[in-house]
Amino acid sequence: MAGDINPFCLSSFLAFRYVIDPAAEWLPGICPAWPDTSDQGGIPVETVQEIETHLNAIVTSRLTPATGILLSGGIDSAILAAFLPPGTRAYTIKFNAEAFLDESVQARVYADTLGLNHSVVEIDWEDYAIFAPQLMRHKKAPLHAIEVALHKAALTAHTDGIDTLVVGNGADSTFGGMDKLLSRDWTLAEFYRRYTFVDPFLALRDPVDLHAVYEPYLRPNGLIDTQAFLKTVHGIGIIQSFECAIHAAGLALLEPFESLRYTRPLDLTRIRSGDSKYLLKDLFRRQFAGMEPPEKIPFARPMDIWLNDWPGPARPEFKADTDWSVFSGDQRWLLYSLEQFLDQLDAGGLDG
Repeated sequence: MAGDINPFCLSSFLAFRYVIDPAAEWLPGICPAWPDTSDQGGIPVETVQEIETHLNAIVTSRLTPATGILLSGGIDSAILAAFLPPGTRAYTIKFNAEAFLDESVQARVYADTLGLNHSVVEIDWEDYAIFAPQLMRHKKAPLHAIEVALHKAALTAHTDGIDTLVVGNGADSTFGGMDKLLSRDWTLAEFYRRYTFVDPFLALRDPVDLHAVYEPYLRPNGLIDTQAFLKTVHGIGIIQSFECAIHAAGLALLEPFESLRYTRPLDLTRIRSGDSKYLLKDLFRRQFAGMEPPEKIPFARPMDIWLNDWPGPARPEFKADTDWSVFSGDQRWLLYSLEQFLDQLDAGGLDG
């Protein structure tokens, strides 16, 4: 077993999918690179027109013949794709798992409408075996489940001569896309239970209490400021995952939605009645005349399929005699990834 691994890092990764303290080290000298959030929320917007104007300006200011886009089946990347010239390379991730959501079908509709040069990047479990170890060495941390897929797509783009990828992350946390987390008001205890991805106290022998992470977002009325939490604590982890996956392939990253800050209160009544991301849906309708926004398509991964037979972690950092089968596929990935990373620490492959 690797020396005295920082128990905070273990608990933080399971709870938030990344190490939330930029100074925390797994072992001396083993510290994940903190993402660049200098532009996060720097541009205030109030209206659909302002959103459109600023997104267009951000995209076109960085646009070169070597710019490509990660195009999903949802509306966020489709909105950004509408600012790109015909012929731009677009890449859609497709997970090869039985009866699993294929976003490339809807993405192909966007690409054909806009005249983009569309490629589908197929992802198998074998890709996780190939790329996860090297991404962990690059990141000095275990991985969010999206990182391997993003990395393979970025490598494909790099082979095609692309040097910058436009991505749509940041839209959900800014414009009310995470409707289940916005579906009600939460006390600290309630939100801790709802948001925490894997409760460290259920999985680790030496868990760390992380309630203090939530406390700065507690309003005087005793309820959590969910929107602020999602933009900061949640959002930083997503930026880190995208940066790791795409930078490790040698590409730059352009995240236009991350630069925006919506200055009005979100209409929670509207979101809670089923109209999430209502501002972006209006923008989508303006850009794709006659096309209705598709039902929300999450960036899902088939971990429940791929890790169905995994017996669970066996390292001494994890609790013994635990029924790991009750954990979801995404939770099992976090446990699996953490164990794989700790094995790499044991092997000394991440020193310094």
